[in-house]
Amino acid sequence: MISTSAVDAYIEKHSRRFIDELEELCAFPSISNHGLEAVQPVRNWIAERLGRFTDRVETFDEGGMPALYAEVPGAGRRKLLLYQHYDVQPVDPIELWDSDPFKPVEKDGRIIARGVADDKADVMARIHALETLKGLGEMPVTLRFLVEGEEEIGSKTFEKIAHKHADKLRADGCLWESGASFDEAGRPTLQFGCRGLLYVQLRVKLLSYDQHSGLASIYPSAAMYLVEALGSLRDQDMNIRIDGFYDRVLEPTDADRQMMGKIEPEIEQRRKLVGFDRLIRDPMPEHVIEQLLFTPTCNIAGITTGYQGPGSKTVLPAEATAKLDFRLIPDQDPDEILGRLRKHFDAHGFEKVEIVWHDGEKPARSDPSSEVARSVIECVKDLHGEPILWPFMQATGPMHPVVADLGVPTVLPVGVGRPDNRIHAPNENIHAADYINAIRLMCRVWERFGAG
Repeated sequence: MISTSAVDAYIEKHSRRFIDELEELCAFPSISNHGLEAVQPVRNWIAERLGRFTDRVETFDEGGMPALYAEVPGAGRRKLLLYQHYDVQPVDPIELWDSDPFKPVEKDGRIIARGVADDKADVMARIHALETLKGLGEMPVTLRFLVEGEEEIGSKTFEKIAHKHADKLRADGCLWESGASFDEAGRPTLQFGCRGLLYVQLRVKLLSYDQHSGLASIYPSAAMYLVEALGSLRDQDMNIRIDGFYDRVLEPTDADRQMMGKIEPEIEQRRKLVGFDRLIRDPMPEHVIEQLLFTPTCNIAGITTGYQGPGSKTVLPAEATAKLDFRLIPDQDPDEILGRLRKHFDAHGFEKVEIVWHDGEKPARSDPSSEVARSVIECVKDLHGEPILWPFMQATGPMHPVVADLGVPTVLPVGVGRPDNRIHAPNENIHAADYINAIRLMCRVWERFGAG
């Protein structure tokens, strides 16, 4: 077993180069919704890096953005799956960035770049941890890297990939991409699952083309029709009015409530950071986290209709579109909710709302007492202090096929995530020190888990 002091010394010696190489990765504009040409160069770059440590590097392509797979044999009997993704969110609105999103800059101990927090720091930290342990001795555990290329556009082919390549992806445990790694007080956090998602685009078209608004007394408005349809879905307290929507919602267990009871809701800190006046339903502080995780949502992500330019234009919109997302909790199913959404519109007189496009991911839960979970918890405790445990994260990822279909216990470990990382927003950033610690943690977890 490689000593912790030797690991830390190697990482410290190479820390400047490690950060430089992370920034090199972040310079690739790998926005998956820009198509294959946007992501292929970064996939090739990562493949070359992994190819320095193993000859078992290949592409999994099921018709979407290709995923990258690499296996690194280890001395121990255990196998560990590592999930991360190389694609990133769009940079809009570009005018709110203080620097070029794909020209990483360092300021006040932070690295600023699109994708640095979500998820390229995880990709590179694991490659640098691999280099560290390989450079000091033998790998203690067989690693199975899976670097996805379409996480930011719904992981459309991930389930196909997981099922087709199940023999290569099955493992004794899985380290997912890191989630919200530290809370507002700087305490480390771990999660053991994720919420699900249904995302839809809606369209209403009632006229052949836009009309003069003076005709609004006789012609129907697509904008008003869609707004009224959206208004029928929920009230201001997030009570969702779709018939049967809550039928498969699971209540938290006593163990869930014990876990959540140790999580600080950080209401005032978040009020200052986010700027809200009140939380939905005005929950008591001890109920905030339960409401956050176990209350499914119906959210309007965007509406487009009519005139939005400077000044006035008296127009009656012929068409209106909206994007809507539902965060789902165990055991809700996105396909079932989609069917109930269609029935709701039809039953309430909104038959002309067309569902143009939809995508979904099922929620997932994993056992916080699994061997891989215990290894992560102990290593986090040694490096950062006692971790705060979450039943699952409030966000979504394509975890369900790994946890439910392949039966691999999964943990979202501590990485670089902090409340002010500005993930998906302008000026996305991480602390450089958090990146170095993420490498150190990976080495510790691999050593401990591999020794079992």
